[in-house]
Amino acid sequence: MTNARIYINPVSGSIKIIGAVDFVDAEGNILETQENVKFCGCGLSKDKPKCDGSHRDKVAKKD
Repeated sequence: MTNARIYINPVSGSIKIIGAVDFVDAEGNILETQENVKFCGCGLSKDKPKCDGSHRDKVAKKD
């Protein structure tokens, strides 16, 4: 087992986790495990908490 890596996009605020992620309920029971997930950091996603790329048209890009 290797540690997951976390990347935070400084422009959009999205959070990308490379590796396995366990989604758990309030009691700590694993509901599902996913690989390489990306979470919304800008609030524009229509699939929250996951990122759907909605920030691409709204957040200014740095050159």
